[in-house]
Amino acid sequence: MRASGKRYKIKKKKSILKSRLFWLALLTIFLLSLFSWLFIFSSIFRINEVLVSGNEKIATQEIKNLVLPKIEKRFLGIVIENIFQTDPKIIKNLILERFPLIDELKVKRLLPDYLSIEMTERKIIGVWCRENNCFSFDKKGIIFEPSQRESSENLVIDSKQSKGESALGKEVIEEKRLSQILLIQKTIREKAKIEVKEFTFFENEARLNAITTEGWQAYFDLNSDLNWQLVELELVLEKELPQEKRQNLEYIELRFNKVYYR
Repeated sequence: MRASGKRYKIKKKKSILKSRLFWLALLTIFLLSLFSWLFIFSSIFRINEVLVSGNEKIATQEIKNLVLPKIEKRFLGIVIENIFQTDPKIIKNLILERFPLIDELKVKRLLPDYLSIEMTERKIIGVWCRENNCFSFDKKGIIFEPSQRESSENLVIDSKQSKGESALGKEVIEEKRLSQILLIQKTIREKAKIEVKEFTFFENEARLNAITTEGWQAYFDLNSDLNWQLVELELVLEKELPQEKRQNLEYIELRFNKVYYR
């Protein structure tokens, strides 16, 4: 007696070449490869020029000499200068670290093949000196280049701060304190018609000595009411110490509730 059994139909495998998914994947790989070549190796996006603007003291070529080696990248042994492979943030940090003279800096890609570097250089407000080392500083109280006390026609601040280092590109005096010093200089010049040739700043005490071109000094407390001190100084100079009585004047003390002079 023959045993009965089920018959199974063998399904033929479909050729991969007839698979829509296969051709879609192949097309995707091709397009990705094409775009990768276009963005990385094509001369279309190769940086053609580094545009530098806004610089006055810093030479354009100095900027380019610093930036160009960072633009060159190597991929599979091939040197490329692709604009998409260049990180503006890295370039910006590199330039700021090298040139403390720069106040503001913008680094941008200009498609398809330009790198733009726009800067504003710091403007000197005065000279900051500590332990016979002098530096130019800007409106933010940041020192940015070595200077000379004797040759300066600007505001001179002699700091008596005992600790800390004076590093280029760093703040040496708070903007608030600098504003107070500039106010004192301006007020004495405009109200008393006297120039202050130098300030001595005792940061730990918030004490400021203004050394005038007449040879005497005015002592200020920057933590107290500065307007009151300036008004009192003006009154003393006008009523008690006119110019003919200031030949032997040594100082005017303004740090207390009453004005003293000698």
